[in-house]
Amino acid sequence: MSDNTDKKAIPGRVDELAAEIRGAKILIVDDMALMRRMIGHCLEKGGFTNLYYAEDGQHALDLIDEDIPDLVVLDLNMPRVSGYDVCRMLRKQEATANLPILVQSASETPEERVQVFDSGATDFVSKPINQPELLARVCMHLENKFLIKNLSDFQASMRAELAMAREMQHSLLPEADNLAAIEAEAGLTFEAFYRASFELGGDLWGCWQMSDDEIGIYVLDISGHGVGAALNTFRVHATMARFEGLRHDPAAFLSSLNTAVQPAFPLGQFVTMFYGVLNYKTGKLTYSGAGAPWPLVISKDGEVSRLDSSGTPVGIIFSASYDNKTAQLKPGDSLFCYSDVLLEAPGKDGQFLGEDGLLDQVSRLADEGARTEMVDRILKEFYATLPGALPDDLTAVAIHWGAEA
Repeated sequence: MSDNTDKKAIPGRVDELAAEIRGAKILIVDDMALMRRMIGHCLEKGGFTNLYYAEDGQHALDLIDEDIPDLVVLDLNMPRVSGYDVCRMLRKQEATANLPILVQSASETPEERVQVFDSGATDFVSKPINQPELLARVCMHLENKFLIKNLSDFQASMRAELAMAREMQHSLLPEADNLAAIEAEAGLTFEAFYRASFELGGDLWGCWQMSDDEIGIYVLDISGHGVGAALNTFRVHATMARFEGLRHDPAAFLSSLNTAVQPAFPLGQFVTMFYGVLNYKTGKLTYSGAGAPWPLVISKDGEVSRLDSSGTPVGIIFSASYDNKTAQLKPGDSLFCYSDVLLEAPGKDGQFLGEDGLLDQVSRLADEGARTEMVDRILKEFYATLPGALPDDLTAVAIHWGAEA
């Protein structure tokens, strides 16, 4: 290779990394000054300029202690501290555990190669130095290093952004102080659980005080998982705020919500939802459904019945219409709303639990302890049967009207 080598011609597979590779800091370690100069000259001709040198292993460790290079070209047989020991010491430190170490030695016996890699070396180049091979290996390992670093930086950035988004999504859920105020005013007890199957989820529930004797409660599930579903929860939550004047009428509320979000939803995306208005003085529940799992009413005596929440999911067709239905709760009764992942839990026969299985489970667990801890018992049994990771977002909400703890 001539001295006027084109410095843009850095060998490698990723052109975007050429500048990073060319600017890499490379430490050359050899107890022979002539070898240090030869290796340095080969790298300079290949376009590398950020080179510095160590005359033995201890000198190399001292320099690395001060400033970690991007790659080390290391001789094995040196006074004070050998190349083998340098490798071992560097691999014991977290900061240099993944530092590329390119070992160069005149011996190429299989036993030595095993010893080299056992000590922690990344790769092996034989003496006398072959410039094209040296450049190719240096560039390959620098490229791998920067690719991994860029990927790690990207993943760290994504984790930070997902954590921020997760906090924002959780802020959409009812605040504990607001629920406590409703409980104190209405004589209710809330049990609520939410967990996303991914970093972000598509489930959401909420509750609001509407008048001196009514509260509204909704549970919804956006189709899909992850970031896309989570973005739609923000969209739906913001849209619901536009229809505060319709909260007293569940059917009109769902109809207006559907009309507003349907044009913005891509084909195949939708929302299943239950929305009900409970008069906590009379126990009358007025509700409407948009394809949500059927809520359960558990009587004070433990009898369990379903509420029909069938209906067209929000966002599928612009002209969808919804009907109001009513149910009568009595003091000591509970209303249980949930996402469909509970229906997909394995039953005793290995099949999905399904609606009948969940009804039987709730009937059995409702009064095995305090009614106000019913959701906790249901979820403990659910997680005990879960074969692996949560397959879908999970929401479980119960409103206990005048139930004793």
